[in-house]
Amino acid sequence: MQTIKIKTDNGVDRTQKKWAGNYLTEEAYDQVITATEDTVIFKPGASLYDDVPLAYVVCNAYPDSKVIECLKTIEETTTMRANASGPILEEDMKKKGIAEYKLRSPNSYHVKTKKGEWGMIAYANEIHSVMAGWKKGRFTGGIESSGWTKDNPDKFEILKDISTHNEAAFQKVDPDRYQAQKDFAELHVNSEHRVGIMTTLSMNRYSDLGLGSHEGMSVHVDSGDTEAGMTTMCHFRDGDYTGAYLTFPRYGIAIDAPNNSVIIADSLELHGVTPIKGKGTRYTCVAYCDRRLATMGQLGKTPKKIGKYNDGATLGEFL
Repeated sequence: MQTIKIKTDNGVDRTQKKWAGNYLTEEAYDQVITATEDTVIFKPGASLYDDVPLAYVVCNAYPDSKVIECLKTIEETTTMRANASGPILEEDMKKKGIAEYKLRSPNSYHVKTKKGEWGMIAYANEIHSVMAGWKKGRFTGGIESSGWTKDNPDKFEILKDISTHNEAAFQKVDPDRYQAQKDFAELHVNSEHRVGIMTTLSMNRYSDLGLGSHEGMSVHVDSGDTEAGMTTMCHFRDGDYTGAYLTFPRYGIAIDAPNNSVIIADSLELHGVTPIKGKGTRYTCVAYCDRRLATMGQLGKTPKKIGKYNDGATLGEFL
């Protein structure tokens, strides 16, 4: 396995101030790590005895094409991923034909309802990102399968293979952290709400369409991920393109992963995807265990349903 030790550390505060919520440029990294074999990238450390992995790349991770062929058929988009879909810019809003809006954050906005009141739901830029598996209901408070999962049961059955292959890659390169993640999932998350050790999938595609937010993913930290393990992501390339690097600006590195690979990375570090250039498309699917779905054991919490789904609880209490 190729081993790389990072030397740069720009610090959390400096990185947060400069990059959080913003799209990446070449200024965000000074090293592109092109993985052609299984690779581990360690964070800066004082000695060989305290090395902490930032990311792994596992090559030739999928034995057949079923998953990638399924991912190619998924074209849905979302406006609900504010932390990863870039800042709200006035010129972009004009292109969308939205003249009146109110910012909730630099990356999300409210529009008025037909009654002329500001709506409760905040929207973000549109990106090709779809959630499958289980989640905590925004307005119910309970654990439920995503709308896409309910509408696409046949595709979801195919995508369940992602858990199998991503887990195998994880266990191969870091058996101790894999076992910690497995223990958390099996002890605290109901088996009805997961596939293997995974509860949730996020399918993403990037292509140079001239649509801004489809070309990359702004810098963010993944919400809901456990601290017991690391997040896994299968990675497929279709056609010729450059860029679309998974980048960690704190450490000044960008990862150029090969086709049919799995990246296992610390998603609690600020990260994003650089713009893609060319005629190809990058397909990925993040597979992770959402700690908010833990309902069993010492770390489990009983879901609090709200509104009409429960007596007494309010939306304000839930939020």
